Amino acid sequence: MKKFALFGLVTLLLISVMSGYAFAAAKANAKPAAAPAGAINIGVVEIEEVVQSHPGLRKARQDVANLSRQKENEAKAAADKESDQAKKAQIINQKRMELVQGEQKIMEPIYKDCQQAVRDVATRMKLTHVFMKTVVLIGGTDITQDVIQQLSRKK
Repeated sequence: MKKFALFGLVTLLLISVMSGYAFAAAKANAKPAAAPAGAINIGVVEIEEVVQSHPGLRKARQDVANLSRQKENEAKAAADKESDQAKKAQIINQKRMELVQGEQKIMEPIYKDCQQAVRDVATRMKLTHVFMKTVVLIGGTDITQDVIQQLSRKK
């Protein structure tokens, strides 16, 4: 019980000190001092929005759709020749795996471009960390539009 009381007192004291500092800074209308050399600057990004804005996404989607049709036709043709249900299922699963691998290969350049654009913007803005916006509750500089602009400049 004494430990909880001591913890509560320390927490209250810390909050009071921090509040006092914030109040004094606001009252003086002063900007906080520049961040120290090892300061953490956090950026946040809506990576799905960035991917959806990639200039090459439309073609990549068409390529994936074409590959999907091709693998479906291959699976159907191979399965029609087979009478054993287990072998048919194996053929279909193999074609699905080939489709997944092909889709990854097609989309990889899109994802790499998006990651590089995030890195470029983070470097330019001197951000030390960039998180997906969905995992950050409070804070961080939203760089989503900057990343989208960076991508549009490249292509």
